[in-house]
Amino acid sequence: MKRVLVTGADGFIASGLIPTLLEAGWLVRGAVMQPTSLGRLHAAAEGFATGDLAIFQDWNRLFDRVDCVVHLAARVHRTSAGPGEWESFRRDNVSVTRSLAEASVRAGVRRFVFISSIKALGEGTPPGMAWDETRPHAPQDSYGRSKAEAELALQETASCSNLDPVIIRLPLVYGPGMKANMARLFTAVRAGWPLPLAGVQNSRSILFLGNMTDAIKVCLEHPSAGRETFHIADSEALSTPELISRIADALGTMPKLFPLPLPLMRIAASAMGRASELDRLTGSLLLDSKKIRAKLGWQPPFSVGEGLKHTAQWFLEGRR
Repeated sequence: MKRVLVTGADGFIASGLIPTLLEAGWLVRGAVMQPTSLGRLHAAAEGFATGDLAIFQDWNRLFDRVDCVVHLAARVHRTSAGPGEWESFRRDNVSVTRSLAEASVRAGVRRFVFISSIKALGEGTPPGMAWDETRPHAPQDSYGRSKAEAELALQETASCSNLDPVIIRLPLVYGPGMKANMARLFTAVRAGWPLPLAGVQNSRSILFLGNMTDAIKVCLEHPSAGRETFHIADSEALSTPELISRIADALGTMPKLFPLPLPLMRIAASAMGRASELDRLTGSLLLDSKKIRAKLGWQPPFSVGEGLKHTAQWFLEGRR
């Protein structure tokens, strides 16, 4: 049996990935920062508390008998908007990825799956356009920049070694255990809050956690995945009003949508310090995921409706 090292093993994505890999016959070593997080891992996974990976030194022990790596750990949220913001993202996302890749080379690991973000390419697509894997990096914030530079650091390490990296770029991921924007949207729909988004005409790719974990497993196992970059998304892209209506249906309620001119929404969002959140709700961001389907034969095992139904069930049961 092969052993895979999963970083960020106490996070949202790992909560779905680790059971998927265990069920597929993998041995899983889950790396977390704090010893107190070890109790949150799947009982069949081997836990390893690393502390801060940016200053971690005991690479030989971490990589003992490891065959593959899935690197999930990352700084996602801003700690401040000050001059040190970029340095925090660079340290935790770029330097750590490079160190893990170099440790993988020393340990003889070949397959290294790196979870990146579509934000490495930018924030929004023009109407009717979808970004494929050939689009150049054009990040617009520190997080996106750090993911772009981490991709380059990984590819640089692989260029002079036998490392076989796979880069996966994701859109918004939803599913049981989710937090942040999608969780807030579920809360708003469930509470029956009137939402001024009925007139929004956009299209955004999303990704159910179950589809993502299946794609990661395929990228670990498929011989043709190495040294490739893939975009992954659900089979359907939705407008924001469509997404809200689908969420309401999954929750067993009615959506409360009304139209409001976009300029008025921008004024209100700016006054509340939520302009970027409004941009995500009203703008388009489409991923072209044909490459992974053609090259690896991967198809999302869950439809959008099924993904939202599973998510709604978790949400209604108290988010356990």
